[in-house]
Amino acid sequence: MALEGKNIMVTGAAGMLASDLVPRLQAAGARLQLFDLGEAEIGGSAVARLDITDFKAVKHAVGDVQPDWLVNCAAFTAVDAAESEEQAAFSVNGAGPGNLARALSETGGMMLHVSTDYVFGGADGRDSRRTPYSPDDTPSPCGVYGKSKHLGEVEVAQALPENYLIVRTSWLHGAAGHNFVNTMLKLAKEHTELSIVDDQVGSPTWSGWLSDVIVKLIELEAQGIYHATSRGGISWLEFAKEIFQQAGAEVELKGQTTEDLGRDAPRPRYSMLDVSKLEDLLGEPCLSWQEGVTRHLEALKA
Repeated sequence: MALEGKNIMVTGAAGMLASDLVPRLQAAGARLQLFDLGEAEIGGSAVARLDITDFKAVKHAVGDVQPDWLVNCAAFTAVDAAESEEQAAFSVNGAGPGNLARALSETGGMMLHVSTDYVFGGADGRDSRRTPYSPDDTPSPCGVYGKSKHLGEVEVAQALPENYLIVRTSWLHGAAGHNFVNTMLKLAKEHTELSIVDDQVGSPTWSGWLSDVIVKLIELEAQGIYHATSRGGISWLEFAKEIFQQAGAEVELKGQTTEDLGRDAPRPRYSMLDVSKLEDLLGEPCLSWQEGVTRHLEALKA
């Protein structure tokens, strides 16, 4: 097994991404130490309580575990709530990763931090760019959420200049947790007609595939910044059409603008990420977003 003997610490272990990642790390032979805000159990492994905004607690946990790799999946992901809960968003998404990185800098080891397409798009989401953002492009964060996630990237890179791996992803969906696919399937049971935003373009990414990628990146001991999303740029309306087609749901869909939706937080109108660096490293193309939908639905059936 590729990660046999590797001691890996996972924060945010009770979240959607970790629900797919933890079993894959276990299958690869890693010794796992799992942490989240509350105690739980995942895949037969206990999850211990850890607040990543508490540096004293983080330093103690990292010192005890002495991880070869620390994978941070913890995040404040409520994009709209971040606008009114700015302090909480910056504490979890900015200071939290910084705490983990500083603690790890004292023990040694690599840190993989999961970030987002929201570090691009411009403050109001109206950046005029219409070509995929590369890992080397200068961030232009969107809203409080994007700014807080960008701060987390900066904190990690500064504390671990030679020992960090930042993986940016977008429009993440998985069988466990709150996400667009699960929401659409729920709404299909309640409505025969829906209005979906059609002026935002991005790449839906299945969390099972992203988890496989993360395992491979750890195996390869990758460093720096990588973009990991599915292939293809679409609108939320196109995403919904594919979900309903594959699920066999009959729902009439109409387009609407971001302004029509009237959310508190701005959204990037365009946030496609250039994945060529990742594909070159792995020697294979990223998953298509349509196949991601297929695998999500298969996971729900399983």
